[in-house]
Amino acid sequence: MTPNQSSINPKSNTQSPLPQRRAEQLNQTLFKISNAVRVSRNLDDLYGSIHQILGEIMDLTNFFIALYDKEAGRISFPYFRDIYDAEEVYCDELRLDNCLTGGVIQNAMPVFLRKEELERRRDSKTLVGTVPELWLGIPLKIKGEVIGIMATLSYHDADLFDQIDLHTLISVSDQIALAIERKQYEQALSSSEKKYRTILETMVEGYFEQDQEGRITMANPAMCKMLDTPVEEVVGTRFEKFFANLETNTIPNAFQNIINGDKTNLSLEFELSLKDDSVRYFEGTFSSIRDENHTIKGIRGIVRNITEKKIAEKTQKRFEEKLQQSQRLESLGTLAGGVAHDFNNLLMGIQGRISIIQADLDEQHPHFTQLARMESYIEKASNLTSQLLGFARGGKYEIKAVNLNHIIENSIAIVQPAKKAIEIRTVFKDNQSVVEVDENQLEQVLVNLLLNASQAMLQGGTITIGTEKITVDDNSAAVKSIIPGPYLQVTVEDTGVGISEKNIGKIFDPFFTTNPSGGSTGLGLAMVYGIIENHHGFISVESTVNEGTCFTILLPSSQKKIVPDDKRPIETQTGTDTILLVDDEPMVTEVGKEMISMLGYEAVTASSGLEALKIIKDRDKKIDLFIIDMIMPQMSGGELFDRLKSSDPDVKILLSSGYSIDGEAREIINRGCKGFIQKPFT
Repeated sequence: MTPNQSSINPKSNTQSPLPQRRAEQLNQTLFKISNAVRVSRNLDDLYGSIHQILGEIMDLTNFFIALYDKEAGRISFPYFRDIYDAEEVYCDELRLDNCLTGGVIQNAMPVFLRKEELERRRDSKTLVGTVPELWLGIPLKIKGEVIGIMATLSYHDADLFDQIDLHTLISVSDQIALAIERKQYEQALSSSEKKYRTILETMVEGYFEQDQEGRITMANPAMCKMLDTPVEEVVGTRFEKFFANLETNTIPNAFQNIINGDKTNLSLEFELSLKDDSVRYFEGTFSSIRDENHTIKGIRGIVRNITEKKIAEKTQKRFEEKLQQSQRLESLGTLAGGVAHDFNNLLMGIQGRISIIQADLDEQHPHFTQLARMESYIEKASNLTSQLLGFARGGKYEIKAVNLNHIIENSIAIVQPAKKAIEIRTVFKDNQSVVEVDENQLEQVLVNLLLNASQAMLQGGTITIGTEKITVDDNSAAVKSIIPGPYLQVTVEDTGVGISEKNIGKIFDPFFTTNPSGGSTGLGLAMVYGIIENHHGFISVESTVNEGTCFTILLPSSQKKIVPDDKRPIETQTGTDTILLVDDEPMVTEVGKEMISMLGYEAVTASSGLEALKIIKDRDKKIDLFIIDMIMPQMSGGELFDRLKSSDPDVKILLSSGYSIDGEAREIINRGCKGFIQKPFT
């Protein structure tokens, strides 16, 4: 039951003045309690200090402080000293209606109870624990609201406390309640600050605060790590320092809008320049810091490092651009390859006719010189088709291990005599730079790049060609669409006029040229691109207007041993054997038949694979050699080869095409074909 007011009042409610000595002690006690709030580290220290201070004027062997949580309806004992009972005896059982502490809280009045009353409380189950001789309980109030009580008791001396002691405790109760509340606020604030500090110190995002002048007043470890600067160098530094050398910097203006009150918060992406001059990318959310009067005092920001994300986006963009370029060039390459193939057939017919006519003329004949000039024109036309086939990735393709440095030196020897105003330097970091390439094609690549560089330096300048071994990792390989591993890197760098930003993305396009004189076909760099791609390599370009251009080529490095060329002179062989020329172009079969006959051989022609098989079936005489075109209607050269090979494993066959030896032709060679002839041939 709840004790009524009369049962908990002391015997006399009249508060007589305290004796002078106790009054002096009380004043000192109040001062000490006030000071204890300031010096105690936490609530536990404060409770202990209160107990000690009060114990100097009273015997408080048994003393406790209880707090009441009104919302939870819970009584707790943060400080408890008792010679018989332990705190645990109370905690699980106490309610407002079953204990002395609850009665004081409910009635908000002090009590002074002696043993007779205490035993009645025990019998009525409103007392928990050992029954003492005396029990004093004083409510602790804040603005009339009970927050808890303090209590003392005596188990052996019924006269240990009197009215003076009761009034002393009543006199200090308000001070103690205020002290507890203040320390609770301080401890809650300290706990909040500690939690806040822990969050800031462990969060992966950067956090900073700056004042109105832009000086950083606080930065967490993540922010300092992002800036690659220790905290002692970050705090006190103006944030603008980290934007040095960045022209596209909008942060100061955005921050000023917050300081001016034009915006309360904003989110944006920005760049920061670090000590090593590297640039990192960030995104941040920023807001104003205001005081209790809502006056703006500075800015706080939460920052995330998005450098990897930005690099990935740029990498993806470059990959997409490269894919689009490759698809565009592949379509154009298919067209160019087809044109070159048909053009080579035409050149074959023209060249063959000229050779036949020359064979019947004396060198002194007036037409002989004209025919020789026509041959030179055909050779130029053949070089043009070679460029087209190079761009189309369908040129002659004879792979072997070579020293890349030697090819560079040979290319320089071709270009240097005609470009005496240009200094060409080489920087070879490894003498044995072995790659597996078509030597002639790679020489075309380097000569084209050297000529392009020299044309960008009409008043003279320097070209630097360097080679070095590098390793391409998985990420870089994915961007470049090549296989990870060891590569040889070739750089061709000039000091010329450079390439404008609007043109640099088009330089590998076929027929694109910036030469105003019209002296360029615009196929040179397209051919370079096609050849490098065809060798499973990568080529890129960087350029700055009025400073120069640098082409970078990556070619797979090889461990193969270089085998010296067998350069025995080619001799024209005559004979009487029978040769079957199979080609769907009449101009090729007509001129080919005459050229073969001129060498003494019996020439037979067929316009298709089916016709060739019929000729073999109808002839009694054996065919000693077949020359087969690769691309024909109805039956391809590859299919005809397989049919002939199945009938006679020892059959001698040469392949012929306006395309290259690469691809299907190479596969047929590996299956036993005796050789390959690139059109036009004579």
